[in-house]
Amino acid sequence: MAYLLDYIKSRWAPKGSVVTAGVPPETRVEQVPVTLELVARHLAASTLLPHGEATETAIFKALSDPLFLQTGPRALAQQLIGAGLSADLEPLVKLLTVLTQEVTRRMYIEAASQRPEAIGIRLFPLHANADPAIQALCAADAHGLGNGVYPFTAVPDNPTPGQPCAFYIRVVTQD
Repeated sequence: MAYLLDYIKSRWAPKGSVVTAGVPPETRVEQVPVTLELVARHLAASTLLPHGEATETAIFKALSDPLFLQTGPRALAQQLIGAGLSADLEPLVKLLTVLTQEVTRRMYIEAASQRPEAIGIRLFPLHANADPAIQALCAADAHGLGNGVYPFTAVPDNPTPGQPCAFYIRVVTQD
């Protein structure tokens, strides 16, 4: 057993320099693709959190700082509550988890759009018994690129505000 663990460690040990948080400083984002509309859309679906401009603005500002990607939703929720946001921790963590997933999905799409061979994004349902709205998005050929394939400018938003997105995405390249 020890031999197997040693083998795995040597096989998967990082080569070259080790980078803090796995992201070299030159590739860290300077601006996070978050909008007040995105925050408001998902906050509106959360019945256990306070609504209003003050809450939206506090969450938006917190998500605008790229460092939140390193700390994660729970630490960010604790920071927001510590700074005076009147909310219960767990519903706020859930919302921030959804928003983090939305932001990272948008970052992935933006990065993929910069690849010269990439033509769009394909959607795949997370579950075989996915919601009919998800199945429809994943099966549609609205742009003539194939089932579930969307150009970068038309990738659909998460159809279930306040909930984790029920589809995952992959980059589609030219043949």
